[in-house]
Formats: sequence, structure tokens, C-alpha cells
Amino acid sequence: MKTYHAVMRIPFNPTEANPGEILFVSVPKLGKDEVLVPGSLALRFDIDLSGGHANNFLVQNVMRALVDKMSVTFGTTVLEQNNAYGIYKLFEDLFLSKEKRDDMILQGIQSVELCKIRSGAGDKKTSGVNAENKLNNIFGAKYQINLDHQILTDHGIFYPRALYENLTFEITLAEAEHVVRGSDATKLKYQLKNIQLQYEMIRNKTLADEAERVFNTGKEFFYDHVVRNEVVPNIDKSSATRINIKLNPQRRSLKAVLLLFIEGYTGGARDSEKFVFPDLTKVSVTINGSPEMLYNKGIQDKDIWEVARRFFMKEKTENMNLTKFYTADKFGLVIDMRCMPSQAMHGSGTRLVNSTDGVQLEIERSAKDSGLINCHVFTISDFQFNILERQLHSVQY
Repeated sequence: MKTYHAVMRIPFNPTEANPGEILFVSVPKLGKDEVLVPGSLALRFDIDLSGGHANNFLVQNVMRALVDKMSVTFGTTVLEQNNAYGIYKLFEDLFLSKEKRDDMILQGIQSVELCKIRSGAGDKKTSGVNAENKLNNIFGAKYQINLDHQILTDHGIFYPRALYENLTFEITLAEAEHVVRGSDATKLKYQLKNIQLQYEMIRNKTLADEAERVFNTGKEFFYDHVVRNEVVPNIDKSSATRINIKLNPQRRSLKAVLLLFIEGYTGGARDSEKFVFPDLTKVSVTINGSPEMLYNKGIQDKDIWEVARRFFMKEKTENMNLTKFYTADKFGLVIDMRCMPSQAMHGSGTRLVNSTDGVQLEIERSAKDSGLINCHVFTISDFQFNILERQLHSVQY
């Protein structure tokens, strides 16, 4: 195929943003016969830490931590609303290959030394950092939020001009205490400057005509719908030996329940990729009132890694393995509700419709160590967004 291709960077309105503000990003309509390249939509900007403490710097994988909430709408219909987007995506990114993570400097996955240099921290290293200084000369304070929702990444080219409504992302920026690291909690500040909308486009009549034909005759967009259902606060590691959780999402295909255990932190002290293993020993699962589901004797501590690996790991990676999962604060409890462990398949989750009992988890753990942890409970379900005659036909879940 021979055709015109370009990477576009256009000024975004507003060009600056502060913590807590909401950015509305509409997928650009583009011109006639211009289609969007999958996975190319992003926001680019500079992060300015001036006004805070001189030694402040950014948390790891800051582009995930920066987005507190993410909503996706088509016209006036909400397709997804995740009030803990950053926490979920930070954990998910731990399963990326080391090669991919090494290439994600624009997303803020980098060494502490490089982060401090790019942040302009006063206590940054000045010797033995030649490579970091070269990277800083290239990237500086420039970062990029990839709007990598499955609607735009897993379904081929997207032809916005052929649709009557706009696909929009609503991004709520996190407060500075969750994004900036520093010794003084009263001097944590950041601002996004020079914000641009970036995307790749292809101008090709054949592709555009085919996309418009499909939008007319009917197209289904499958995607994982992620929502944080609740937070179980202040679990005492030294005394709590049992945690009971009940969920009742009405879903035709519930793929998984994910529990992430996070220690509390004061402003400026966040370790953004720290998910602790709370010495779990057994998890009993009851579904629709039927006990001992999934594992007939309960999920044992030794089973948890295999379930998480099967659900999240798409490729071999040195960044995550069994040892790191349990011992390096990269732990997440995944209750896999699918009948087929295929990451490419949709619709194989557990059906919970007109259910009053839902899913009950009885978690047993050893009372060890001290301190409090919070348990963030997510559900991951199959959703289907249907287009017919170039407009929204239905959302199925």
C-alpha cells in the first residue's frame, strides 16, 4: 500500500493544566479519507516542578500515576469510568517486557538518577551519569500520556469522520502528593505545560471507504471494562488474619477480580510501583451461593502467581517473575473467572445476571509484620460497544 502518512502534533486546549483539573480529549475528526493509526493517540507536554522544593522529582511510571481517573464516552454515553485508573495501570505495566519498559522514557519509566536529572532536582548526581545527561538533552521535561484504550488499539484503523458522535477521554489529573516525590509534603507542585495532542494518520480512500462501510453495516468493539468497586482500609498486618469481601457486579462476562494491597504514605513519599504481598495463605471463593468454586480446596498461596501470570503476562519478561511477584512488592491477587485462559478471547467470563449473592471472597493470611495496608478491589469485565449506521447502537455488558 502506497499512501500519505504523517505524525501530527497540534496545540491542545488548554495548553497548561494543574493537579486535580480535568482534560477532555476528543478523538480528532481528521479530514476526508484520513484514518487514525491504532494506538497512536497521545498527549505530550512538559512537566514543570518549579515552585516546589528544590530536590523534588517524579514517581516511577509517572504517566500512569498522573491520571487519577479516566472516563471514556461516545457522545453522551459512558463506555467506561475508572476512578483508580493509575493504580490499575501501574500494576498492569509491571508485566511488560524489560525491552518495552526500557523504551518508555517518555512515559516516565526510568532510573532514579535520570528522573532527578530530568526533574532538575538539586541533589541529582553530577558524576558517572554521562548516559543520563545525553538522554536528558534529548527528552528533557517532555512526557507523554498514551491514550491506549482497547477501542483504539485492538480493532484496526479508526475513521472518526464517518461517525456522528465523538469518542472522548476525560482525564482527571492526580494531586501532586501522588505524582511528586520530595522530603517536604508542603512543597509538592507540578504543572503541565505546552500540551499537544499527538496522533498518526493515514490518508487512503480505500481504507476510509471500508471503515465507513463497516460503521454503516455494524461493528463491535470489545474491550475490558475496569472499575474499582471498593477500598478495604486499614488492614492491620500484625493482627488481621481474615478478610471478607463481597461483590455483586451484574455482568454477563466477569473476567476477573483483582486485589491490590498498598501501604499508606505521606505526601512526597509514594513508591508508585509498590504492591505488597500481605502473607496470604488461602482464598476461598463463593459464586452465586456455591462455595469452593474455581479451586475445590481454595486458592493456595502457591497458586496465586500462576493465576496472575496467566491473566496479565502477554510476553516473557525479566521485569516480573515468581520471585519478584512474592518478594519484591509486585504482588496482586487475581481471581480469574474465565473458563478459557485466553487473553485474546472475550466473553468467557462468569455470568452474574439477576444474582443476589454475587462473588464472596474469604481471604486467610498470617499475622506478620506491622503497619496498615489498604486493599483496592477491582473487577474486570467484558464490554461490547456496538456501532450501526454510523452511530451508537448499544453497549452490552
